[in-house]
Amino acid sequence: MKGKSALTLVLILIATAGLIALNALGIPAFGEGRYDADGNRRHVWGVGNIRQGLDLMGGVSILYEADIDGTPAAVDMNAAQALLRGRLDRRGYTEADVAQEGARQLRVDIPGVEDAEAAVAEIGATAMLTFRGCVNLEEGNAHICGSVGCIPSERILLTGANVDRAFRQVYPELGVSLSFDSIGTQLFEDATRANRGHSIAIFMDDELISNPVVNVVISDGNAIISGGNMTMDSALLLAQQIEQGSLPFGLEVVSMNLIGARLGADALRTSIIAGAIGLFLVLLFMAVFYRTMGLCADLALVIYVGIVLFIISALGITLSLPGIAGLILSIGMATDANIVIFERIREEVAMGKTLRSAMRTGYRRAWPAIVDSNVTTLIAGGVLFWLGTGPIMGFAQMLIIGILVSMLTCLVVTRIITVCLMDLGLVKQSHIISAKQQAALDAAKAEGKSEPEQDIDVKPIVEKRKIYFGFSVAVLAVGLAFMLGHGIFGNGFFNLDVEFSGGTSFMVDIGQDFDNRDIEEIVRNVTGESAPQVQQILGTNEVMIRTTTAQDEADTRIALIRELSERYNLNPDEIQYSFVSPAVSAAMRRSAVLAIVIASIGMLLYISIRFRDVRTGASAVLAQLHDALVVLGIYAVLRIPLNYAFIAVMLTTLGYSINATIIIFDRIRENRVRMPKAPYDVLINTSVTQTLRRTLFSTLSSFMAVFMLYVIGVAAIRDFTLPIMVGLLFGAYSSVCLSGSAWYMMLKKDKVK
Repeated sequence: MKGKSALTLVLILIATAGLIALNALGIPAFGEGRYDADGNRRHVWGVGNIRQGLDLMGGVSILYEADIDGTPAAVDMNAAQALLRGRLDRRGYTEADVAQEGARQLRVDIPGVEDAEAAVAEIGATAMLTFRGCVNLEEGNAHICGSVGCIPSERILLTGANVDRAFRQVYPELGVSLSFDSIGTQLFEDATRANRGHSIAIFMDDELISNPVVNVVISDGNAIISGGNMTMDSALLLAQQIEQGSLPFGLEVVSMNLIGARLGADALRTSIIAGAIGLFLVLLFMAVFYRTMGLCADLALVIYVGIVLFIISALGITLSLPGIAGLILSIGMATDANIVIFERIREEVAMGKTLRSAMRTGYRRAWPAIVDSNVTTLIAGGVLFWLGTGPIMGFAQMLIIGILVSMLTCLVVTRIITVCLMDLGLVKQSHIISAKQQAALDAAKAEGKSEPEQDIDVKPIVEKRKIYFGFSVAVLAVGLAFMLGHGIFGNGFFNLDVEFSGGTSFMVDIGQDFDNRDIEEIVRNVTGESAPQVQQILGTNEVMIRTTTAQDEADTRIALIRELSERYNLNPDEIQYSFVSPAVSAAMRRSAVLAIVIASIGMLLYISIRFRDVRTGASAVLAQLHDALVVLGIYAVLRIPLNYAFIAVMLTTLGYSINATIIIFDRIRENRVRMPKAPYDVLINTSVTQTLRRTLFSTLSSFMAVFMLYVIGVAAIRDFTLPIMVGLLFGAYSSVCLSGSAWYMMLKKDKVK
């Protein structure tokens, strides 16, 4: 047995080392594209190949919307996406990304771009597909020819707007089949009659994409482009390009975000440092409190991080600042599952069971709570992924991947490692229970008892519910007072970022002490606004400026950047800005409310079904509502910018709150069988007390990981992590002090039947 366990442990260690090496070094690429532009060998997978979001490497993010009434057809949106992709490729933006968001919008992310206005000018207009004749260079006249030495004539014969359909044809010959509308049919007939025996050049903007020779006059509006060196792929590409030129709508820029390259690099560096320190603290925490079992969890946690990083690189997921926060947050969640299991094992050992029996029972009893808590968090992550855009989708992806992988590592990997160390005699009973518990076990054995009497210091949670409810009301009242106060004095109930208010937002690192009044004067002079919003980021030399006049005027944005740069000796390329149209900001506000409502309803339904009691679900959701209002109050009190990241913060808070609540209700469900005659208050108090250590440890491990992001991270991520930390603390508080009491108040005050 020992030999088999030792071999298994060695194989796990080798696999872990291989996973670390794979992530650190990647795998050398083979075949075409194995070298980069500098002649260095490319690698696939690995941390070095993880795609970085613009907030980590700098660049411009542009959101386009179809300039059309109603919802455009899916085929038209696909064609528009291909159009933008082609324009980016032709202009050398090979690392850019184009993705559809919703039914009407396309987001273009271009890393490394410092002039956002130029990028919009280059790719923003609808492509123009034209059919033209060719001017012979040798003869210098307007003779139409089919030779390679031709340039386009000034005269456009017809445009892509006249193309009704274009698709790849395979039979009877490979080519591209074209059909024209009624006007295009006549124009194309005239063109083919005038150019019979010569070529008609097809241009996308100013790039020649095909130069077919006219063999016959075509009068029925149907034509086939074939011959030459056409392949299946080239025929498909040509058909798509021609389809692109007949889009029935334009693309309007509705938001744009520019992030300086240096600021992105700083964000990446500080986030990596914070993540490494946070991971180390979590590993140390587990080793100190759970000793050899904690070391088993630590090894599984290292494997967990390796698997998650491999999945990110293998699937080509773009990692952004919220994504890094989601990754670090998921480390805390992975630790939480191990804590639930270890606390169960600890309880079983304390009751006199052998290590092996305690492990089997502990895993079996922890399984329902782990599944329920993770499923509810998956509901939040799924809603985020469904309704979120850009970086928020990245956060949701990290959350979902983290949950799924953590269940694998804690339920399978940690168990295998623990069994191996147990067989080798490294996991001992004295490592699991305290000296006091061991003494109680020894005394029970001396008296011939199978297990010691349970001596639990049951906390009077239900009895003190009025104090807890009063404290919560006071906290919520403070948030409401600040919100109303700001609203009365004309500052708005919340400090709405541009994503929720519409307008232009500038993030400027002044690099020295400054006076807000000086910056306000600059903004007033440039924009003409009487009361611009100028806010210093707490504890930094960074300032956030919001205006409404600069959103549609590039000259105003450029002028403001120039004035700030000259006044404070700044590099204009390192000033971040973003603008969002009022219509888009209104849609974002609606989606934020919708996401929170849908997630809450989903959690309520799941809990009610799992516990077969709608009152259980209702009390859990009431505790969640309390936590959501507390976090909302933090936004009002500290004037944290309320933007799209707020949705991720809120749903993360709800997910963590529901996790702790489910653990408590799972224990209540179990104790109702063990304590059939206990009154409700005793049942709740006992269950909360039994799970209190788990709640505190899980909250502490998650808090440490996020706290390092707040301490070391850049201003943008501190605004993201501070409310999450508050949500973690109050989520634990509401689960322990409010959820059970709320359930108690919904029940009759008699004994459980």
